[in-house]
Amino acid sequence: TLESEYPLLVNGMIKVEEGATLTIPAGQTIYFSSNAGIEVSGTLRVEGTAEKNVTLRGSRLDNMFDYLPYDLISGQWKGIHFMASSYDNIIEYADIHSTMDGIVCDESDLSKLKLDIENSIVHNCQGYGIKAISSSVKIDNCQITNTLNDCVAFFGGNAYVGNSTLAQFYPFDSRRGAALRFTNFYEENTLPLYNLNCVNSIVTGYAEDVIMGETDESESVFTYSFANCILRTPKVEDEKSAAFFKDIIWEEPEDTVYSGEKNFKLVNIDTQHYDFHLSDKSKAIGAASTEYTPANDRDGKPRDEKPDMGCYEFREE
Repeated sequence: TLESEYPLLVNGMIKVEEGATLTIPAGQTIYFSSNAGIEVSGTLRVEGTAEKNVTLRGSRLDNMFDYLPYDLISGQWKGIHFMASSYDNIIEYADIHSTMDGIVCDESDLSKLKLDIENSIVHNCQGYGIKAISSSVKIDNCQITNTLNDCVAFFGGNAYVGNSTLAQFYPFDSRRGAALRFTNFYEENTLPLYNLNCVNSIVTGYAEDVIMGETDESESVFTYSFANCILRTPKVEDEKSAAFFKDIIWEEPEDTVYSGEKNFKLVNIDTQHYDFHLSDKSKAIGAASTEYTPANDRDGKPRDEKPDMGCYEFREE
């Protein structure tokens, strides 16, 4: 167990060997230097609570500019890497930010759950937010936002994204990736996408199209579905593909510059300040399906009888 009444400073990689379990308890803050991160061959359990999140962040406490602390700059530490032998990893109520890649899952046995991440934030990454290569991954009640590469990328495997906010407003490079990418290949390898199920989620960003579903030329499986989501991608018109989309709110192309303002409380690319709680203008309010909705939102606050899309339930101030 990595536990202290004080914040911990890590220089270098924490390595969790195969067969071992590392537990990070509620309320723990860990500062990582630029060459530091967590490499997991065994199992990682991050056991934050709504009242006491676990915070994983860079170690620098100074400012790049007067208005810009290093804590708001991406690429401050190496993030979390789950190796091929790692399974049954659980991340609850964590705030993971300012990494290179936030979380990477290597190719693994799809009959075993690789990662269950819930009620957590992965924000401001200089690589991917979550990158999963032919793995079984569950993401629920999470905010995954602002990454140089894709916020979430599934290269084959099995994946569930529920009640989550995937928003691509990365401020440091206009060549930012997608909010959500899913494929049945990785590099030169064919990797069947057995199932991607995305429900009650907001997938948005600056570009007119932030959702990239890509299939190779093979006959490999490529199965996906979206239900009760806000999607920033051109509306699917052809009858065959439309069957994979149910109760979708398609964002309008003319919303390109201001899409963040319509959904969220604060998107300020100049000062790098963001608040992905819902604005009172968001069409996500009251539009989620109760069938998939957890009792509480990412903040641990109850969702009402007409729940909202995304990880945060709207509340009047």
